[in-house]
Amino acid sequence: MPDDSLDLIAGVYASARRWPERPAITAPARKVPWRADPVPGRTISYGDLVAGIEATAQALRAEGFGPGERMLFSVRPGPDAFVLALGAVRAGGSIVFIDPGIGPALFRDRAGLAAPRWAASESLLYALSAKGPLRPLARRRGLLLPDYGAMEVRHFHSGPRLPGVPRGSRSVKSLARAAVPLTTPETAPEQEAVIIFTSGTTGDPKGVVHTRGSLAAGFGQLTQRCTFAAGDRIHSEQLMMGLPALIAGAHWTMPAYGLSAYIDPLRLAAELGPVPGKYDGATHLFLVPSQLAPILDAVEAGEVKLPETLRTIMLGAAPVLAPFLERATRALPGVGFKLIYGMTELLPIAIADGAEKLAFASGAEAEHKAADGSGEGDFLGAPLPAVQLRVAEDHELLAHGPNMCRGYLGQPDMSEHATGDLVRLDHGGPDGIPRLVMIGRKKDMIIRGKTNIYPALYEPLIATVPGVAQCAMVGVPDSTGDEAVWLAVVPAAGQDPVRLKARLLRELPRLIDESALPDRIEVMEALPVGGRHRKTDRAQLRASFAAVAAVDAGTRP
Repeated sequence: MPDDSLDLIAGVYASARRWPERPAITAPARKVPWRADPVPGRTISYGDLVAGIEATAQALRAEGFGPGERMLFSVRPGPDAFVLALGAVRAGGSIVFIDPGIGPALFRDRAGLAAPRWAASESLLYALSAKGPLRPLARRRGLLLPDYGAMEVRHFHSGPRLPGVPRGSRSVKSLARAAVPLTTPETAPEQEAVIIFTSGTTGDPKGVVHTRGSLAAGFGQLTQRCTFAAGDRIHSEQLMMGLPALIAGAHWTMPAYGLSAYIDPLRLAAELGPVPGKYDGATHLFLVPSQLAPILDAVEAGEVKLPETLRTIMLGAAPVLAPFLERATRALPGVGFKLIYGMTELLPIAIADGAEKLAFASGAEAEHKAADGSGEGDFLGAPLPAVQLRVAEDHELLAHGPNMCRGYLGQPDMSEHATGDLVRLDHGGPDGIPRLVMIGRKKDMIIRGKTNIYPALYEPLIATVPGVAQCAMVGVPDSTGDEAVWLAVVPAAGQDPVRLKARLLRELPRLIDESALPDRIEVMEALPVGGRHRKTDRAQLRASFAAVAAVDAGTRP
C-alpha cells in the first residue's frame, strides 16, 4: 500500500476513511445584529470534506482545469475555501497564493510570473477592486487592490454575486454540490500543489513551489513534536497548521476576522472554549508572539481565562525571546509551549520545547556557562529527524529534506536551502543531538569598523534587563560609510522611559561585548511592524533612525 503520509491528498482521504463522521473543519464564528454572542461557524465532517473535494475536482476537470493548471486563490479561510483548494490539487493542478493587499504593481508582477489561467476570489474583493462606488471606500481604508474582474482568466467567486463579479463567473459552492462516487486518490508526491510568494521587490518576486509530497512531509515533521491526534481541536487560520490536523484526524477550527487578515487576539481567546452540544474546548493553538502578548495582558488582569483543555500553544513566524516566554509560562502554567523555526521554503526545520529554551537561557546547564559565550544566542532547538543541516564557514545554515520546496518559480530545482540565518551548534542536549542556536541574520548584520555585529546574538540578552518589553538593534549609515548601532527599546507597562534608559546604560556593558554596545538608545512606545505576522519592520526602523540622524547632523553647528 502507498504511504499516505507522503501525499497531502492521500493523507486527508485516509483520515476520512477512518473517521467519516468526526468534525473536520469549522468556519470562523460570525456576528449577527440580533445576537450578543457570535454565531458558531458551520462545521463539516471528514466525510463531507472528502465528498466536497471529490465533487469539486470532477467539476473543475469538466471545466478544463487539470494537470499543469494554476488557480490564483484569494478566498479567506473557511470550509468552502479549503474544499476548493484541495479539490483543485486533487484535480491535478495547483493553487497560487498572492496577497491582494500588496498593491497592484507587485500583484501584477507575481501573477505574471505564475501565469494562472484560473482565479477564485471573494465576491466582495471583486466588487471592491472594480471601477464603481465601492472602490473609493477600499482606497480610503488603505486597500489598493488589483482589478480582479479585468484579469483574462476563468473566474470563480465565493459568496453572493455582487456588482463587479465578472459575467460567466461560477460560484465556488456550486462546484461541490454534485453527489459523485468517491475514489481512492492516487499518490502523486511530485505534483505541484501550492505556490506561495515570499517578500521581495517588484522586480524580483519569489514564488516558492511546494508539491503534494513536500507539504505532506512537512506536516509529518511538525507532528513529531507538536503532537496532534484524533479528537484534538486545533485553533488556527494557518494552512500549515490546519492540514496536519486534518491528516491526523483532529478538528480544525478557525478564528474570526474582518475584511483584512487581522485577527483580534482577545476575540480569538474567547473562541477557544467549548461550544455546548457541538465540540469541546481547543487543545492546540497557533499564535505569533504579537498575538499572544495582549492575551497574556488580559489573563494577568483577570479579564480572560483560557479553557483547561488547552495544553499546547505553538509559536512561530517571529523570534520568541526568553523573558517573554518566561512570562507566558507563569501566566499559563498548565500549557506547554512549542517554538517553531522554519521558513516558507522549508517548514519546519527545528522545534524547541519552551522549558528547554528557558533552561538554555538561564544557563542552568553547565555547558551554557562557558566563558567563550557558547550560551549566547536565540535557542532554536533540535532539528527535525528528516531535516539535514550544514553550517557554512560564515555560519550560515543550509538545510534540505523531504519537506523542502521544489524550488522557486521559474528557477532550477533546489538542492538545499540557504536560510540566511547564522547559527552555531550547541552540543549540550541530554540526548546528544546538537541544538541550533541563532546568532544572527545575514541581512540584519551591522558593520561597524572591522566588527560584524549580529543583532540576534544580543537582543535576547538586552531583553533580560528589567523594564524592557521589546528591543531591536539596527545599523544606521553615517557620513563615513560606516554604521552606527542604534538600539530601539519599548518599556514594559508602568516603566519610566528615562529611568529605563539610564538602567540600560549601566547594565549593557556587563551583558554584551564592548564591540556591540549601542551608539544610541531610543525608547519608543512601540516598534514598527509589518506583514501578516506583524514582525518587527527593521527596514522601517532603520529608515526612521536614519532620518533622525540626518536632522541631527544638519542642526549641529
